[in-house]
Amino acid sequence: MASATESKINDLCTKIKYLTELLTYLERPIAFAASLLIFSGQLTYFISTLKKRVTPSVLSWYGWAFLMTTLLVAQIAEVGWEWNLLSIAACTVGCIAIGTVALAKKNYSIHKRDWLFLGLGIVCTILYIISKDPWITTIYAVLADLIIGIPTLIKAWVDPKSERSAAWIISLLTWSLTLLISFNHDLLYALFPIYLWIYCAFMVWFVFGRKMPNH
Repeated sequence: MASATESKINDLCTKIKYLTELLTYLERPIAFAASLLIFSGQLTYFISTLKKRVTPSVLSWYGWAFLMTTLLVAQIAEVGWEWNLLSIAACTVGCIAIGTVALAKKNYSIHKRDWLFLGLGIVCTILYIISKDPWITTIYAVLADLIIGIPTLIKAWVDPKSERSAAWIISLLTWSLTLLISFNHDLLYALFPIYLWIYCAFMVWFVFGRKMPNH
């Protein structure tokens, strides 16, 4: 009985080791595919903004651009370049482009409360920068991104049509791929992609998954 149990454990360990080696081998192509998807998603949203099919919360997009730039620079300075950072780099460029075209076309949403969320998000970003504990910095990064993104979540809930773009579905697929290679690292490394996946999942549900009452 003990021998059979030990054999099953060894088989499981062998499979886990094989999966880990496979993910390591596929890390670069998966990261490249994820970056292409995020670029595609950002481009889709950019075009939708340009054609006024969606109305971005401009402070959310500029706030995300600021945060993503901070995260990217901090992680490169701390551990060097990793291939799953390619998605964050592409996302940074896209956030800046979307915020800029929204302002240029005068096609954006902004409320007084958005400034509060942006300010709180920037505070969390500063705390992220000055904190030394990796878990605390990651939590601050997640909080900053979430707080900055609250205006977009509210808008998607109240007015789904203003955010109805395939970009959110593409983003969900992107972070699903990023999670595959993130889980091949420490849990700490996967926390931010996990959060982004959850955020995009809620956006997809708010925009596409709910039936709005007829008025």
